[in-house]
Amino acid sequence: MTGLDEASDTVYRVIFFGIILYFVLFGYGTMAGEGLAILAAQFVFGVVAIGVGTLLYSQAESTEPAILGASICLIVGGALQFAFLLAPFPILDRASSVAVFVGIGLYILAIWLE
Repeated sequence: MTGLDEASDTVYRVIFFGIILYFVLFGYGTMAGEGLAILAAQFVFGVVAIGVGTLLYSQAESTEPAILGASICLIVGGALQFAFLLAPFPILDRASSVAVFVGIGLYILAIWLE
């Protein structure tokens, strides 16, 4: 098993709509200058990152270090996003984004090498 292969259609839909909700909230918050929408987008970012990371972790086999690394990076990225919401230090926000991008990159690498 690698990655999201065994996830149900409902899980795919929830992930997809979570990502769409993030971009809608972020776009609206940015264009309208609405701080609450930006905070909501950051919350959704953390939830989606932790959710996908947890799903990958639960499905990772011990022989797939890229999937395991991707799941850990996504979970850490989501946790850092929540830390940023509680203590708004810019370094936490940047570290969260970097961790999520590394997690996505590792997932793409694992799928590509499969």
